[in-house]
Amino acid sequence: MSQSRAAIILAAGQGTRMKSKTVKVLHHVGGRAMLDWTVDLARQCEADTIVTVYGAHSPAVKDAAEALGTATALQDPPLGTGHAVLAAREALAGQDGQAIILYADTPLITPDTVAKVFAALDEGAAIAVLGFEPEDPAAYGRLILAPDGTLDRIVEYKDADEDERAVRLVNSGVLAAPAPLLLDLLDEVGNDNANGEYYLTDVVGLARARGLTARVVTASAEEVLGVNSRADLAEAEAAFQARKRTAMMAAGVSLIAPDTVFFAHDTQSAADVVIEPHVVFGSGVRIETDAVIRAFSRLEGVTIGAGAEVGPHAQLSAGMDVAPGVSAGKTGKA
Repeated sequence: MSQSRAAIILAAGQGTRMKSKTVKVLHHVGGRAMLDWTVDLARQCEADTIVTVYGAHSPAVKDAAEALGTATALQDPPLGTGHAVLAAREALAGQDGQAIILYADTPLITPDTVAKVFAALDEGAAIAVLGFEPEDPAAYGRLILAPDGTLDRIVEYKDADEDERAVRLVNSGVLAAPAPLLLDLLDEVGNDNANGEYYLTDVVGLARARGLTARVVTASAEEVLGVNSRADLAEAEAAFQARKRTAMMAAGVSLIAPDTVFFAHDTQSAADVVIEPHVVFGSGVRIETDAVIRAFSRLEGVTIGAGAEVGPHAQLSAGMDVAPGVSAGKTGKA
């Protein structure tokens, strides 16, 4: 990495469709709050500065973000995504490198994908946008390409005409640009649109008007899944579990019935471990080689030693580690 990076995490949404007293971005996927996922993503992408933008309705987000070590910025009142990014201006003071906009309700984006977004900037684009092609483009903003394949503009669905709505390449919301340019362009954004909001997406057209180049980087629809409801949360959890199961099997772990095993974000396992059906892992589990986890067990906060056997029907929690070669029953006792 040749220059500094900043990440602005947008977390000011109301989340009313969750029907929950818990703020949306503090709901869990893989046993970890979605906000935590996004902060970790920013760190894995070597962001020097991380700013979480929160709303007046959610002081819990401010507290959680600061506990994770990020700066925070208040967006009040909420006047759109462009306005949200500008709320972080003070926290970005002195940043002259690249900046990326991430979302605290989009927990499945990988560091490799973000690296491709930054690579587009390194290769000469002034702005890089992460796009995808969902089965149903629905009300997503459309990415309108120029004849040369660069990005011409982003049109919000409510403002799109019939031809623009027919475009299947849509906007994930993730956008990167040099920080000074991003803030400069946002100062030019107006709110003459169907929602009366200041759209972050307008910076693409403004950059093009200056003769600058914008490019699209694509990801799978699953990776950029945004969570707005309990159904979305379940879909994100299912996608995480599928990804984790695949990674475990690729690393040499035998899953007898993969779809019945549920991992946490930090579950660790050596090769040659066997996990039987209907096993659930809470956070903080490490399994050493040749161990067997029998069916209908739940483990959290424990280390299972090499060659150990756990269960069936075991319930193990912190302080109930199993030594190498030991067979542990329902309570963790040999």
